[in-house]
Amino acid sequence: MFWTDAWKLGSSLWANGLALQETALASAGVIQHRSGVIDAAMRNPLDADATELSRMVTEKVVAFTQAGQAVATGWFALQADLLAQGQDMMRVAAGGTTARAAAGRIGKRATRIALKTSKAGGRALKPVHATATANKRRLGAGKTVRR
Repeated sequence: MFWTDAWKLGSSLWANGLALQETALASAGVIQHRSGVIDAAMRNPLDADATELSRMVTEKVVAFTQAGQAVATGWFALQADLLAQGQDMMRVAAGGTTARAAAGRIGKRATRIALKTSKAGGRALKPVHATATANKRRLGAGKTVRR
């Protein structure tokens, strides 16, 4: 069980890292494209791309609301594990059990807590990643990012 959870944790962290990188790269292209849209709107407001300008705020509100909901969903399960972890540690500190007796539970639970935290992060990143990468595809953004 421990090694399975440890493997899942590593996989989850890897997937989150990739999604975060994709989000950052997509965002750079979208920001570059949208900066041009904003510039054009400032120069000629009557000919501005109102649809794209309105998306710039509304899509972020939706994505970050979904991200917050994803984090809140797993919050209670994670809190239960954290409370149990604290109880085990206090039993050891108070002399109610030996460190050896609690070590296995504490170690396994620590891995499970890390896995749940990583998965919660992945669920929170998912709507932001989806929005950024969809915008990149829709706008054709990021094909020529200047360095």
